[in-house]
Amino acid sequence: MVLLQEKQQVVLNGYINNMAAQVLFLSEQTLKQRSVLQDNVDMKIVTPTIIEVQEFYILPILGTSLYNELKTQIAASTVSVANKNLIDNYITSTMIWYMQVELPLAMNYKYFNKSVGVQSADNIQPASMQEIRDIMDEARNKAQVYAERLTKFLLAHTTTYPLYLTQTGVGIDTIFPQRTNYNSGMLIDGDGCCGGRYNFQGIKIEPRELTKPCTYC
Repeated sequence: MVLLQEKQQVVLNGYINNMAAQVLFLSEQTLKQRSVLQDNVDMKIVTPTIIEVQEFYILPILGTSLYNELKTQIAASTVSVANKNLIDNYITSTMIWYMQVELPLAMNYKYFNKSVGVQSADNIQPASMQEIRDIMDEARNKAQVYAERLTKFLLAHTTTYPLYLTQTGVGIDTIFPQRTNYNSGMLIDGDGCCGGRYNFQGIKIEPRELTKPCTYC
């Protein structure tokens, strides 16, 4: 099991003027120990990707309230036993594989002063775009499996994680947890429409007052 203090990191969000601090759910040490990432990889590239994975993948899985609870507890070093289990055994694996989806492009292409280019290294031939896409697709397939396990675990333990299905302070920017993590085609209307009784990814939310026809399905 990964030590809790390893995850209780607060790192700067990349601004030199030291603006807001960003809480990470995944540490450099854990990422490099449990993935194919080499020890000499620059964290200047990796850290922004960790933040992206948290916000683009983990936040939609957890929903706003549970996600914010984890961030608050990690920052204050007060992570509960239940949330430690959630991070160690479910979120970490999900993030590691989504990191391997997002990192190949970030590591292969560099932003320079006048252009974007491929930076080669000694004895290493940069991968082609097709090879990069194949790597990303394989990692995405595995990431979705771990993400689905995370979602099913939360659905099976809603009393332990009450903020998962019960969002507090709901506003226009609230993100409700998605029901499935597998990519699929879009269902447009049809006889199976939920009529607004479920959120945008299928988890039931009651009561719900609709002021216009349902557009979630």
